[in-house]
Amino acid sequence: MSNRSRSRGAVLAAAAVFLSLGSGTLATSAQAATRPHTFHVSPSGSDRHAGTERSPFRTINRCSAVMSAGDRCVIASGTYHETVAPARSGTAGAPITYAAAPGAHVVVDGADPVTGWKAVTGKDLNSLEHDDPFMAGSDFATAVASGQVYRAHVRINPRLTGNQVFWKGAAQIEAQWPYPGDNVSSPTLASAQSGTTDSLSDTALTQPAGFWKGAQLTAHNWFVSETGTVTDSQVGTITAAGLPTCVGLSPNQSTNYSLKGKLALLGRPGEWFYQAPSHTLYLYSPDGAKPSAGSVAAKQRAVAIDLSGRSHITVEGLGIRGATARTSETSTGVVLDGIVAHDISSDAELQPDPAMVTAPDGCAVLTAGETTSGILLQGHGNVLRDSLIDGSTGNGVVVSGRANTVANTTILHVDTLGSYAAGINVLGSDHSIVHNTVQSSGRSSINIDNKVAGFTSAGHTIAYNDLSDYDNLVVDGGAVYVCCSVDLATTVIHHNQFHDPSPFAHTAPAPGVYLDNSTYNATVYDNVAWNRTTYGAVLINPNGQSTSGNRIYNNTSGTDTNVASTFGGTFSDTEIVNNIGVTGNDPGITNSNNVTPVSSARFTNPAVNDFTLQADSPARNAGVVHPPATDGYQDPSPSAGAYQYGAPKWVGGATRVGRQVEGEAYTSSSGVSDHAAGSGTVVGSIDGGDWIGYDDVDFGSDADLFTAFVGVDDAYAGKGIEIHLDSVTGPRIGVLHVAGTGGFDTLSVQSTSITPTSGHHKVFLVAPGGQPGFGNIDYFSFNHAGR
Repeated sequence: MSNRSRSRGAVLAAAAVFLSLGSGTLATSAQAATRPHTFHVSPSGSDRHAGTERSPFRTINRCSAVMSAGDRCVIASGTYHETVAPARSGTAGAPITYAAAPGAHVVVDGADPVTGWKAVTGKDLNSLEHDDPFMAGSDFATAVASGQVYRAHVRINPRLTGNQVFWKGAAQIEAQWPYPGDNVSSPTLASAQSGTTDSLSDTALTQPAGFWKGAQLTAHNWFVSETGTVTDSQVGTITAAGLPTCVGLSPNQSTNYSLKGKLALLGRPGEWFYQAPSHTLYLYSPDGAKPSAGSVAAKQRAVAIDLSGRSHITVEGLGIRGATARTSETSTGVVLDGIVAHDISSDAELQPDPAMVTAPDGCAVLTAGETTSGILLQGHGNVLRDSLIDGSTGNGVVVSGRANTVANTTILHVDTLGSYAAGINVLGSDHSIVHNTVQSSGRSSINIDNKVAGFTSAGHTIAYNDLSDYDNLVVDGGAVYVCCSVDLATTVIHHNQFHDPSPFAHTAPAPGVYLDNSTYNATVYDNVAWNRTTYGAVLINPNGQSTSGNRIYNNTSGTDTNVASTFGGTFSDTEIVNNIGVTGNDPGITNSNNVTPVSSARFTNPAVNDFTLQADSPARNAGVVHPPATDGYQDPSPSAGAYQYGAPKWVGGATRVGRQVEGEAYTSSSGVSDHAAGSGTVVGSIDGGDWIGYDDVDFGSDADLFTAFVGVDDAYAGKGIEIHLDSVTGPRIGVLHVAGTGGFDTLSVQSTSITPTSGHHKVFLVAPGGQPGFGNIDYFSFNHAGR
C-alpha cells in the first residue's frame, strides 16, 4: 500500500470514530479495530469533541458512553459535577479504566455550586420574625445585624437522606445547639441530668416554652444513638416522638444530645440552614463577605461513581467529595485504587437499615446506615486499596458479598452519628480486611452485626490493621466489635494494633476485639493493645448465655492490666494461651502459658509503643507451639505475646512514607518550649496564638495526610492545630483535632487529611487564638495515603 493510501485510510478511520462519538452510538467496527483506545477529559473540553488529548471531552460520562473493554479514560485536573456510570463492563483481561492524568487533582463532586446570593436584610428578618415569634433576639437575629448572613434560592434534591453545604470544598456546619465546634468526631454536646423513655431534663435548656417544638433531637445514651422530633418544649425539659424503645433517654451513664432544625440557631461563621418549603439556603459567611462565584456548593447527588451492574472496571487516583462510590451484588473484578474521598455520606436521621436480616425490634435503630452508607463494596472479588476516606455520618466502607478486599486504606472521622456503622462494616464471607488505618469513629472501627450480617461470618481475614480513637459518641463497643451469637468459624483476627480509644470510651468496655452476646468460634491471635483499652486485646461476653470454640493466642496488652477478659456466662472449649496480661479464668476455659503482670514483661520501649521483647523478658520461651500464632519463633520455645523475640517486628496500619520531622527541630517559634519525655525531646506549651515554624519541609508528591506523634491530656482533647504553608498566616492546608491520650507525655500517632501539596515548603503549626494548649509533639510527617 502506498503512503498516500495509508494516509487516506487513517483519515477515514478517524472520521468514523468521530462520527460514532458525536452520535453517542455504540462503538463502530472501525473504532473496535483500534482497541484499546485512550480517551481524554478536561474541564476545558466539549462533549462534541473527539475525546483525544488535544480535543478532550468535557464530562467523564462522555467517556462512559463510548468506552468498551480495554479502553482508558484519562482525566485532567478539575471538579466534575456528575455521577460517573459506565455504560458497559470490561473483561477480566481488558478492564475499562478511569484514571487521573499524571499529576492531576480530579474531584467527582456530589455538590453543585449555589449562586444568586443576597444579604439577609432587616426587612427579611422582620418577615421571619412575623412567622416565628422566637426569632427576635435569637442568634440568627444577631448574626443578621452583623451583615454577614446571606441567602440563596436553591432546590436541593429532596431524595437525599441528608443535606451538606460546602465552602471552598470544605463541609460546613448545620446550625444546631449547642454549637458543636469543628471536630466532627468529638463534637460539643449537651448532657441531660435525667430522663424518661421519651423526654430529658437539662438545666441548660433555658429557652422559652415552645422554642424547641418541631426540632430534631439527636441523643447518645450508653450504646445507642437515636433521633426524634420534639413535640413538647418547656424550660429545662423536652419531649420527643419517633424514638426507638431500646434504652430511652434516661441516662445509663450519660445522655449526650444536640438539637437542630431551627433557623434561629444560626449564629456562627460557616453555619447554614436549609428552609425546604421555600427552597432557601441561609449561610453565615465564613469570611464575612458575600459568597463569590463557585465558593459555595450544596449536595445534590448521593453517588459520585456508580458501578452498579458493572464488572472489571478500574478507577485510579480520582477524588470524591460529598458523595460515594458503589458496586452492586453482581459486580466482580472492580478495583478502586488511590481514591481520595471526603464527606461521602451525610444522613440526617437514624433509621433502621432496610437490609436487616433479623426481625426488627426496639433496638433496630442500631443498624442505621450499616448497608447504605460509606463506599459500598458489594459483589465478588472487588478491591478498594491504597485510598483515603475522610468524613462520613455512617460507614467509611461497607463490604458485602464474597471475597472482596479492603487494603492499605486510611479511614478517618466516620460514624459521626454513632450508630453501628463503622470505619469498615463487614457482611458476607471470605473478605480480606488488611493493612488499614481507622482513626476517629463514633463507635467501632470494624463492625460485624448479626442484624445485617446474619449469624454466620465466615472466612474473613482481619489482619495488620491499626485501629484507634473509637467509641467517641457511644460506649460498650470495641475496635473490632462482633455481636450477637455470631459464628466466626474460619474467620481470623490477627496482627492488629488496638489503642487509644476515646477518653469517653474507657468509662465502659473498650477492648480491642469485643466478642459480645454469645459470639463464638473466634480465632484471635498476635494482636497488641495499649493505652486504656480497659479490658485488653480481647473481651468475651456471653452476656449470661454461652460461648464456645474460641482460640485466643499470643496477644499482648502493652499498658493495660488485662489482655483477655471474660464476662459472666457459660464457657466451653475456649483456650487462652501464650498471652501477656491477665486473662479470664471462668470454668470451661483452658488457660496456659500466659505471662503476668504486664509490668514484668520487659518491653523494648513502651514510651514509643514498641512492645517487642527485651533480651531478659520473662515472656521469652514462655509459650507453647500454636501455629500460626507462634510462627517464626527463634528461641527453643515460642515467646508469649504478639511478637516473637528475634523475629522481624510486624507493623499494622496503612503505609505512610514521608520524611519524619522532629518536633523540636523548628527554625522559628512563638510561645512554645522543649522538654524531655519518655519518647525523647518534645515541643509543648502550645497555647492559643502560639506557633512553630519549620523550614524546607519535604512534602514529596501530592501529600494528602499529616501524621503526628502527639500527647494530649484528656481535658485538652479535641483542640485543633492548624497547618499553614509559607507563613503563620499563609494558606491553611489542614487542621489536626487531637484525640486525648491520657496525658501530655503519653503519645500516640494521629492523622488528618490535608490539601494535596507537593515539593518543599516552610510549614507553620499554629494553635488558634483563644484556646488552651493542646499537648506535646514528638515528630510529624507529610504522607500520601497508601504510599
